Amino acid sequence: MLLTADIGNTNIVLALLDEKDRVVSQCRVPSGEPLPPEAYDDAIRRVLAGHDAPEGAVIGSVVPRLTAETADAIRRVTGLEALVVGPTTQAGLDIAIEQPETLGVDLLAADAAAAAEYPLPVVVFDFGTATTVTVVDADRRYRGGVILAGVKLSLHALFSGTAQLPDIALEAPGKVICSVTEDSLQAGAIYGAAAMADGLLDRMEEELGVPCTAVATGGLAGVITPYCRRDIRRDDSLLLRGLALIWRKKLRKSVNFII
Repeated sequence: MLLTADIGNTNIVLALLDEKDRVVSQCRVPSGEPLPPEAYDDAIRRVLAGHDAPEGAVIGSVVPRLTAETADAIRRVTGLEALVVGPTTQAGLDIAIEQPETLGVDLLAADAAAAAEYPLPVVVFDFGTATTVTVVDADRRYRGGVILAGVKLSLHALFSGTAQLPDIALEAPGKVICSVTEDSLQAGAIYGAAAMADGLLDRMEEELGVPCTAVATGGLAGVITPYCRRDIRRDDSLLLRGLALIWRKKLRKSVNFII
């Protein structure tokens, strides 16, 4: 068993993975506001309840203030020292961007898993607080990509900047040409994001000169991908499996060094 922590801008996703990298238990903790230490301890205990003790732990974080707090909680509950993944941690990819030290560990982990498990080249969509679209080419080079405001973030900006638009649920209205304001907002959010995904995939394939596998992860992948016209496969645990892959690489390297 491996305990993984994906610390994002909206939630900390704590998950327990088995020896085949299947998620057997999972818990979410809000990351937008400070919580007492016992909140993190309790969440970890909930993830571990009823399962064998983990042999290791790994953290991928894009929220620096929560990295140490999560590592401390893991140490208190399990006695384990978690591997904290950084942008230069070995992940099996050639990081072919101008400033590799700025690479987000969420992108590193998701793309490492995608490159290991899917035909290359691969385009990875992460529909989270931000929407990211990144590329690993046929030579396992991480080439970078684009970053956009996430679907919910864009809607929040729209609501906060206007006086008369209502807050809405993210549900597709069934048509694009809408005559009701709420339906128009839903259509814009969902069909707009789907069309963006289709269009960016087309443009990235044009730049690479070859067809690509496309994979989507993140909290809104299940909302957006059903309305994409391109074949974009949904993979909810991609990032967590990427953290597990990186942890195993680090473990093997440590063992080989000792030998």
